Amino acid sequence: MTGEASIDMEDQRQLSLIDEETPNLKVVKANALVEAQYELTGKAHKLVLVAMAQIRKDQTQLFEQVFAVPDLVRLIGASETSSYTDLNRIAKDLMKRQVEIRNDETGEFELYQWVTKAWCKKGHFGIRFSEDLKPFLIGLVGKYTLYELGAILRMTSNYAIRLFELLKQYDGLKSRTFSLDPDMTKSHPSWENFPKLMGYDNRTGSYTRFNNVKQRILMPAIKQVQDFTEFKQVNFKVIRFQRKAVAIQFTWQTSSALEHVTDHPLYPELVGIGVSKDTIRKIFTEYDEDRIARNLSYVKQKHKEGKIKNPPAYLMDALAEDYVEPELDFRNPVRPIKDVTPYDGQKDQASKVGDLRASSHPLYKDCDNEHEFKLLLAAERERGEPFESFNEFHQYQLHKKFNRA
Repeated sequence: MTGEASIDMEDQRQLSLIDEETPNLKVVKANALVEAQYELTGKAHKLVLVAMAQIRKDQTQLFEQVFAVPDLVRLIGASETSSYTDLNRIAKDLMKRQVEIRNDETGEFELYQWVTKAWCKKGHFGIRFSEDLKPFLIGLVGKYTLYELGAILRMTSNYAIRLFELLKQYDGLKSRTFSLDPDMTKSHPSWENFPKLMGYDNRTGSYTRFNNVKQRILMPAIKQVQDFTEFKQVNFKVIRFQRKAVAIQFTWQTSSALEHVTDHPLYPELVGIGVSKDTIRKIFTEYDEDRIARNLSYVKQKHKEGKIKNPPAYLMDALAEDYVEPELDFRNPVRPIKDVTPYDGQKDQASKVGDLRASSHPLYKDCDNEHEFKLLLAAERERGEPFESFNEFHQYQLHKKFNRA
């Protein structure tokens, strides 16, 4: 900040200055709070984080945060023409919300109020965190997540803020897996409950279908994370059991990592099979490291065996289709890699797809021909979820054709 916050010790108020340096302030919160379960609107969430960013490193107690209304509403994206009304709505909603720190395995939980006081008068807005949140915000040593406030200020989706924080917590690992169905993933207790962490209900309503979650929550959130933060490549892979989405794995790269792609261990291997530098950069922008590594290894082996003549082109096909896609089978964790070596002679691509997948796909028998089956597979990849029936596929094609998908 360009100026020190003024603290009135008599009533424990902290007059917080908002200026051009405010986006550079650090949000610091205990990991338990990052992984807590709560539901907030995007504006309410930003208000909470703006207040958190005002907490100084040497602070030993929580003060009542006081902001100038015009500066605050601009910062969190609230209405400037009806600022009191908008802040009143945000504050009322926030006062009713709780944050839950829960152990899903044991059922143990702790519930806290976000704030105990909020007010707006004489051009100022005040807010006070619940004193019970002090251990999660002050005097943190280890097990906390830190980032610049500016990373989330332009976001409009609470889901985007939540996703960013969950990825930021594991920033150094560049990968994190969550459960979509805890009952099905009990053998993986480290996979936290994604719906609860993100704040949506997947037990009833439209979000019981993963495709709705993908279209309404995941894709918009990922777009904002990539547009406004250092995470410029965020990918996810759905882990299924008997066609049901049971877990989701995120991988990501930061902008700094993409700038130094020539230093990546896979770079010389890609160059070695004839992939150009521009194509390599494109590959690292579109695919995660694990997907690149496993398909590159597969292509190199096929090239060594003399079964492919154009490794760069074949690698791009392999990455797009994920020829060596690992699948999680809870009954048999060791699965053979599917063979996608091109056929010799007159066997075309359509028959290749049919031979590889028809025997195991429940809707193959409903397709009139191999071409229609290929269209069905492409549509499933596009929507990120298998069709429950051939009629559902047919309706999807009609909606797409008439721009209603």
